[in-house]
Order: sequence, then structure tokens, then C-alpha cells
Amino acid sequence: MKEKRSQRRFTAQEKYDILREGEYGSMSINEVCRKNRISTALYYQWRKQGQDGMLEGLNPKSRHNNKKSQHEKDLEADNERLKATLLEITQENVELKKKNLR
Repeated sequence: MKEKRSQRRFTAQEKYDILREGEYGSMSINEVCRKNRISTALYYQWRKQGQDGMLEGLNPKSRHNNKKSQHEKDLEADNERLKATLLEITQENVELKKKNLR
């Protein structure tokens, strides 16, 4: 029988530090993700959440005028997750193709 893997929890500060390392550090985003044992999809999801939060913080009036249902928010979150997964798979495919050409 398979064991259920527990998900690791990251604090907001840990997420912020990982994002800063990816944006401003000397390592590539893939290297940062490997070092922190997270997927690139999760990294890009956190980055999007941070950008959205920053936008809301800079323009708090837009939150009240642009209310979305929970269903719409869930669909958008699923869409972003799928986009990030597709990006990750595409990046891995490109890397594998490069290795095979050598």
C-alpha cells in the first residue's frame, strides 16, 4: 500500500525568500526550485499570487469593484495551475531535446 505523502507548508516569508532568490539570485529558477525541492509550477504560482497581491495592495479600490464568485476564483486558480504545469513540462521537454542533440 502507498504511503500518503504529507505536504510541506511554507510560511509567507519562506515563499518570499525563494521568490527573491529566483528573481535576483545568481541561480536559474530551475536551480532554485531544485534546491528548495519545489516544482517550477509552484514557484510560478507563488510569483503570480505575489504579483496579484501587490497589485491589490497598490489599488485597494479595485477589489471592491471587481468581485468574483468563489467558483470563478477556483476556475482561474485551476487555469493558472494548468498553465504553470504546461510551462514546466515544456521546459523539461526542451532540456531533454537539448541533451539528446549533444
